[in-house]
Amino acid sequence: MTDSTTTHYEETEAPRDVAIERSKRELYEELRTTDSSPFYEVELRELFLFAMGYGRQKAGRVELDGDLHYLFGRTSLSDGQEWIIKSVAVKETRDPDVLRDERMVYTIAQEYANSGIEKLHGKVFGPDEALNELTSELKSLHETDD
Repeated sequence: MTDSTTTHYEETEAPRDVAIERSKRELYEELRTTDSSPFYEVELRELFLFAMGYGRQKAGRVELDGDLHYLFGRTSLSDGQEWIIKSVAVKETRDPDVLRDERMVYTIAQEYANSGIEKLHGKVFGPDEALNELTSELKSLHETDD
């Protein structure tokens, strides 16, 4: 099914590295290095994926602004992790042709993670009720996946 509003994606290569705003690097680090954080010692790429998913659910896409920090090399992603990123792009655009534009696929992921990491950090280090709410959200998300 085609119509005049179909987007034609340019074939591009994915960036070598996954980027975040330099100003948000400390949010990732604090979540990974604080004993009481549910993300204590979690791999950066796993935290990025979680932030991306959380941003998609709770905050929407927010364009990266300012200096960039390269969080990890894209080649360190497992096939499954890469497909999660691709799935989010297809869901966002409602068009599997977006997969041809790998740069766009990663832009979408980075923009969701950009908003998600702030929300996530706020939940973990905010009032106790916020962490309890996050725990409940995680449980309900896990239960709907079964």
